[in-house]
Amino acid sequence: MRAKIANFGLARSGCNAITVHIVETQGYIAPEYLSDGIVSTKMDVFSFGVILLELISGREAVDEEGKALWVDVYANFNGNEEKHKHMLKGFVDDVILRESCSMDDVMNVMSIAIACLHRDPSRRPSMVDIVYGLCKSDDLFTDLSEDGFSPRQVFAR
Repeated sequence: MRAKIANFGLARSGCNAITVHIVETQGYIAPEYLSDGIVSTKMDVFSFGVILLELISGREAVDEEGKALWVDVYANFNGNEEKHKHMLKGFVDDVILRESCSMDDVMNVMSIAIACLHRDPSRRPSMVDIVYGLCKSDDLFTDLSEDGFSPRQVFAR
């Protein structure tokens, strides 16, 4: 019963890329593909940002009304950081709030997710930058399983 996130890196870019059709769940598709059909590796960064939002909020990428989670975040998390901190408490999944995670660490992960969702693909972080940023949220990486696996062990390799 361990969730695994995989298959990022499927988008190709450059002169050797031959893309006929991208198949992806609606809530994870980058806006540049929806509007212009532009395919790049930054599409995967966008999708990863949506997954971070799902993990933080406990919500699905698309709600029952068909509204994408990232659209809601993009609309509501603009402005100064104090506004973000106030709104974050209402956005975060209750399970995270009950844990001993600091709101600063949760805010860090939320900031990374928002950066991944930038409308301009060139302004989205690289996956290396994302991993580095997530490693800064050290309190979130605790030993959660009975066999001693810790995400900290993965990043230490």
